[in-house]
Amino acid sequence: MTRNMKNTLLQTSFVAVLVLIIAGFLITAQNNLREQGITSGFGFLERGTGWDMGFTFLPTSISDPYWWTLLMGFMNTVIVGYVAMALATVLGVVLAAMRISGNAVLNAVALVYVDIIRNVPPILQVLAWYAAFSAFPAPRQAIQLGDGIFLTARGMFVPALNITGPATAIVVLIVIVVTAILIWIALGKRFMFESFRRKASLSASVLAAALILITIICAASRIPDTPLLSIPELKGFNFRGGMSMPPELSAILFATMFYGAAYIAEIVRGGFLSVDPGKVEAGRALGMSGWMIFSRIQLPITVQNILPMMTNLYVWLIKATTLGIAVGFSDLFAVTVSSINQSGQTIEFILILAAAFWLLNNGLVWIMNGIGTRMHLRQAR
Repeated sequence: MTRNMKNTLLQTSFVAVLVLIIAGFLITAQNNLREQGITSGFGFLERGTGWDMGFTFLPTSISDPYWWTLLMGFMNTVIVGYVAMALATVLGVVLAAMRISGNAVLNAVALVYVDIIRNVPPILQVLAWYAAFSAFPAPRQAIQLGDGIFLTARGMFVPALNITGPATAIVVLIVIVVTAILIWIALGKRFMFESFRRKASLSASVLAAALILITIICAASRIPDTPLLSIPELKGFNFRGGMSMPPELSAILFATMFYGAAYIAEIVRGGFLSVDPGKVEAGRALGMSGWMIFSRIQLPITVQNILPMMTNLYVWLIKATTLGIAVGFSDLFAVTVSSINQSGQTIEFILILAAAFWLLNNGLVWIMNGIGTRMHLRQAR
């Protein structure tokens, strides 16, 4: 028997044993569920939950089926995770710039921030932010920020559009697609050698078309007999109209953003310090401007060096949204736990939860790998 045949036989045997073990687990689980009177399968997703979610971006009620409740929890996780990730990136880059600016005061401020935030457990930061947002005054003594924005112990009330739920979902989808197109224009291979003016003009055209489309959708889907823009107004003991951001949402958003920014600051700082000074000097010797040196030499090398660590951190930030269960935020994890307690379909819900986070994490890794490939090509040029 040749070596290849032995390897093939060993691999086949391993796969067969693994399949038998998994089949044994499934058969045992199915028998145990049958003895307890619990039916397996995903047919329960059409049943009503009988409980309401604390906060969702689209309307929900106690009669909604499990699949819609899970979808709303998934949407909460995606929106909060990606918004916190974007804000953490901006704040982290600012802190990194403060660290390498050469200014002793700015460097000390950023260093103190990073050392404190990184060494405080994130769950404690979530609880601290929740306590801070819950300490705002009652609605009658609300803190007003500009026109139509109020801070209260029941949450932050901001103006919102009076449009139907499906229209809101379409608008969110348009924003996601437009963001992906703008990233493609900025980093795509087809546009890699285009001038900055050409890219800016094309991006402005995409944004203008998206704005016109969103305006048409909002005008066509406006709720009858209501203004297009709903402004919060104090009526009785609470505000009516607009959109409310409860303390639970603000707590998990701010905690994730500030905690992630502390790590991003050190990652970005290390990336810029890793650029070989000789390459910068070579760019100056060739007569390149400061912006060209930054955009063609420093930035591509820095991004290429920090992408693996940034990818791991972004994946962690998406998972960190599950800490919102400590303050009652209705993310996918919290909805799954409540659904398991309500229905008893433990295995099915765990599979759904695992598949959802697998999809989120792999999608994020795919995007980051694509950015790394484009930046590597630009650096090679």
